[in-house]
Amino acid sequence: MTKTSFNIDGMHCASCAIRIEAVFKKTKGVQNANVNYALAEATVEFDTELVQEHDLHQIVQKEGYRVRQMDQHMEHKEHGEQHGQHAHGSEKEVLTRAIVSSAIALPVLIIAMAGLKFGPEIFGELFSDWIEAIGGTFVVLGPGIVFHKAAFQQLLRKTASMDSLISLGTLAALGLSWWAFSVNQPKYFETAAIITAFILVGRYLEARSKGQASAAIQKLLELGAKFAHLQQNDGSTQDVAIESLKKGDIVLVKPGEKIPIDGTVQDGASSIDESMLTGESLPVSKKIGDLVYGATLNQQGALVVIVEKESGDTVLSQIVKLVKEAQQKKAPIQKLVDRVSAVFVQAVILIAIVTFVIWFVLTGVFATALIMAVAVLVIACPCALGLATPTAILVGTGRGAGMGILIKSGEALERG
Repeated sequence: MTKTSFNIDGMHCASCAIRIEAVFKKTKGVQNANVNYALAEATVEFDTELVQEHDLHQIVQKEGYRVRQMDQHMEHKEHGEQHGQHAHGSEKEVLTRAIVSSAIALPVLIIAMAGLKFGPEIFGELFSDWIEAIGGTFVVLGPGIVFHKAAFQQLLRKTASMDSLISLGTLAALGLSWWAFSVNQPKYFETAAIITAFILVGRYLEARSKGQASAAIQKLLELGAKFAHLQQNDGSTQDVAIESLKKGDIVLVKPGEKIPIDGTVQDGASSIDESMLTGESLPVSKKIGDLVYGATLNQQGALVVIVEKESGDTVLSQIVKLVKEAQQKKAPIQKLVDRVSAVFVQAVILIAIVTFVIWFVLTGVFATALIMAVAVLVIACPCALGLATPTAILVGTGRGAGMGILIKSGEALERG
């Protein structure tokens, strides 16, 4: 079996991750699959004789998402930096949408709620009414276009997600408002606009929380040294990146510097601060033949160290792997959430239809029945349902790692 991990861009809710994971598991040759919405990452175990990694990427693309491949030869630090940069870029884009939508939706809401009427008439309607109509329409079809694009793509694939609920609700409110605008009836432009703005603000808070939680791995990576003094055959030293070091290389570690990589002391004696690994504040004496670990601090004498492990196999790297695996594993409660999310969208749409029928039968007023159905669609959109548990695991394992406590899995965190 081969195990691979890659990032998936374009997931907007937990149901997106659940759908991709389900398709992976149905694919012949896939032993196990885990798609983590909070990390925007998929981990798949598969048989290379039955399926190739390229096939897995195509599955993601067919579902309407994008694959951002992790370079398996890239060292952990570089990957962490790239992941952080991508997350920052995505967060900035979501923030822009949230600010623009809120800035326009707020005046529309104030005009509607306060019943303000001002300005000249344009085509038989007051200027204030046109502000409501144009402002509300811009918010729904401008910054909010991301919901409608995602919903349309899902419709083509005969699936649905939280985006489908948002799109149906806001477009229904917008369409009803334009009809009401033309026949001089009560309008709901502010409803469509403020709902879109609220959800976009929520998306920003989600993106921010995911970015902060994922920073735990980056903080661990920053503990390590970036360069090492590699000894040459003529006795001189050359500064090289630790990624280029190989087993058997000899490095010089000066007083006050971090040990660049795991190895054995060949010459010299010193005391090492290993508190970042063991939590013990007292320094540990090291002499010829003793093991030293990357990212620990050489306090006194100079040491000549023979490299025993390459950068991807050091104790620090293993800690990073443990933290990352803990963040990827689902807690038992998350499996329950996934099962609920898998049928939630369809259930909400059905309830909205029933709500519309009941209100239309009781009142006979189409507009009232539609507004009630729209309320069900929008208010029932629990994007946090699928984000809360994985984000809690991210934050918990990350905080623990920062305090020197390693949590093996989400299940261990839940039971503790």
